Amino acid sequence: MEITPQMFKPVERDALAAEEIACPSVGYWQDVWLRLKQNKLAMTGLVIIALLALLALVGPHLSAHSYDDQDLQMVNQPPGGGYWFGTDSLGRDLFTRVCYGARISLAIGLLTSVICMVIGVLYGGISGYLGGRVDEIMMRFVEVIYSIPFLLYVILLMVLLEPGLKSIFIALGIVYWQNMARVVRGQVLSLKEQEYIYAARLLGAGTWRILLRHLIPNTMGPIIVSMTLLVPEAIFTEAFLSFLGLGVSAPMASWGVLASDGIQGLRNYPWQLFFPALFISITMLAFNFVGDGLRDALDPRLRR
Repeated sequence: MEITPQMFKPVERDALAAEEIACPSVGYWQDVWLRLKQNKLAMTGLVIIALLALLALVGPHLSAHSYDDQDLQMVNQPPGGGYWFGTDSLGRDLFTRVCYGARISLAIGLLTSVICMVIGVLYGGISGYLGGRVDEIMMRFVEVIYSIPFLLYVILLMVLLEPGLKSIFIALGIVYWQNMARVVRGQVLSLKEQEYIYAARLLGAGTWRILLRHLIPNTMGPIIVSMTLLVPEAIFTEAFLSFLGLGVSAPMASWGVLASDGIQGLRNYPWQLFFPALFISITMLAFNFVGDGLRDALDPRLRR
């Protein structure tokens, strides 16, 4: 059988066609975003968080009433008319106070997660990278702090400081960075034995350069997930403290303060508790949906 050049042309066309239909290379974070978009619950959570942030920024300006305006002639009014969420026991507009409370609650959750990220990442990174006796001492210190009840921190801070946002930030910052430090330490312990870390050492890179340029960036997946799940935990803790009277002071209003005020008239004026409790629940669900979606999207075992 005679072999001619024409016999190879279909093969070449097939090869070119295969190259044309080949999928373009996708980066790690692009792949994470593509898989996150496929998670309907996570995208629903992102939309809810965006709407809550918009409500916190714009909501107080939509009402004709300020969050601290009192009208004793409009005490305990049900929702409707000029008061969309009704009024409280002092005649204050609940819609404006809920929107204003969103600012405080969301700010506490986000800032607490950032503070814990900075402290926990540096602490856990140093502990895991140095290892040995330094790691033992640093982790024993974390265990000592973790063993002290959280309410004891809060009570001590209330004695030393006045109740308010400052005390809440300090209390949450003291406690919640420990879990972040443990997560980062575990990741660093597994990464510091990789070949590229040995190569960085041979090239003369110092401890801080290796931590900040090589180890910590490669642990951003678990860090982002931990931060996302820390936000609703901090919001719920602030609501719990405010419910006990250890949170922000009047006339400032967080969702926890509004829930604490609303439970006193639960039988006769249920809307005073319903709206702040509803927003707390929605916010916690939204952040947990996003956190679960990020955990799945950042899992390298699920990457295509």
